[in-house]
Amino acid sequence: MQHIDMIDLSDFQPLRASRNYRIFQHPLIDCALLKVRVDEPVRHHAIPRLAERRYGNLRQWNREANEYLAALSRNCPEIERLARFMGFCATSLGPALVVEKLTGPDGELAPTLESERAAARNDPEKSRQLRDEFLELMDDLERGRIIVGDLSFENIVRAEERNGKLVVIDGVGERVLIPLTLISDWAFRQSIQRRRARMSAGFASG
Repeated sequence: MQHIDMIDLSDFQPLRASRNYRIFQHPLIDCALLKVRVDEPVRHHAIPRLAERRYGNLRQWNREANEYLAALSRNCPEIERLARFMGFCATSLGPALVVEKLTGPDGELAPTLESERAAARNDPEKSRQLRDEFLELMDDLERGRIIVGDLSFENIVRAEERNGKLVVIDGVGERVLIPLTLISDWAFRQSIQRRRARMSAGFASG
């Protein structure tokens, strides 16, 4: 028997699907999405870490919630560069992360930086513009001391809700066992610099 507080997604089609997630429109909140994990937990260590034992394949959500809360506690304006964390809930497909729905000019899900980067591959001027916007995003993350442990072009989108700015929608928080970036300013800056250099090289140049 279904729990009274469980959201039934049996009649809903995902807006987007990947190997790890299905993303649904929240049936009760227009500005929210439900991210449901669909992959099986993978055990990477002979002796599971505490987070692995407690959260299984949901441990990334624990890291994301912690990092968003940390930015919220500092009241840093750069938090606008993150999709808003809105909580957790139970669904008929399993636990779901509730996140802010970010959209493009057409009202559909916001386009990823990867899609824009691919479209601009033969347009050096547009590629330079995208690269500059990406570097501005990285500057804001560094200024706000926001840790993104899994940054890619796929988890950055251009959001109308941020006046067209680039926003990180996934991968925030530190993934390693010993989180040096949390306790060392030098380690944090080095981490940001590595990502800045690696990803800025991925934009086509004329």
